[in-house]
Amino acid sequence: MNNIQILNSAFEAFLKREFSKAEEDYRLLLLKQPHSKEARLGIVLCDLAKEDEEEAVALFDYYIVLKEEKEPYAEEIVMEIIETNDSLENSLEELAAPFKEQIFSEGISYSDFKEIIKKRGSFKEAYEDIMFSTKVIITEKDELFDFIDNLISNGFKEQVYSYIEDASRLYPLDSQLRELFEKLDSKKDEI
Repeated sequence: MNNIQILNSAFEAFLKREFSKAEEDYRLLLLKQPHSKEARLGIVLCDLAKEDEEEAVALFDYYIVLKEEKEPYAEEIVMEIIETNDSLENSLEELAAPFKEQIFSEGISYSDFKEIIKKRGSFKEAYEDIMFSTKVIITEKDELFDFIDNLISNGFKEQVYSYIEDASRLYPLDSQLRELFEKLDSKKDEI
C-alpha cells in the first residue's frame, strides 16, 4: 500500500470506530513518513478513544471539518485542544484534591442522590427535597450528562442553564452535550 492508501485505510477504520486497526495504520504511515502530522494526530486520537471514545470521535469530526475548510493548521489546532483539555483536567484534579473530603462532607454523591430518587419514586421529587439544602457532587462526565438530562426532563430551568454552561466549558465538542442542547431547545417552551 502506498501512503495515501494507508492514510485512507486509517481514516475509514477510525470512522468505523475500529481504533486498533486505525492506530495500526497510522503507525505504519508514521514509519514511512516520520514527520506526518496526520499520522501523529491519528495515533493520539486512537489513544484518546481508549479513555473517551465520544471525545475522540468529536475531535476527529472537528478535524475533518477543518480539513474540508482547507485549514492549513488543522492538526495543530486539534492537538492544541487535546493538550488544553488534558491540562485543564489535570489542573482541576490537582486543585480539588485537598478539598475532596471537605466537598463530600458538604454534599451528597451522585450515586447517593440516585438512591434518594429510587426511594422517592421520581427525580423531580428527590431533587425538590434536596435542592435548597444539599449539593449533589458530580465527579464523572456521564453523571453530569445524566443529571442535566434529568433536569431538562423535569423542568428545572434555572438549574439546567447553570449545569449546561459548565458542561459546555468542560466538554465543548462532546456529542452527548449537543444532544442535550437539542433536547433543551425542543423543551424550551415547556421549561
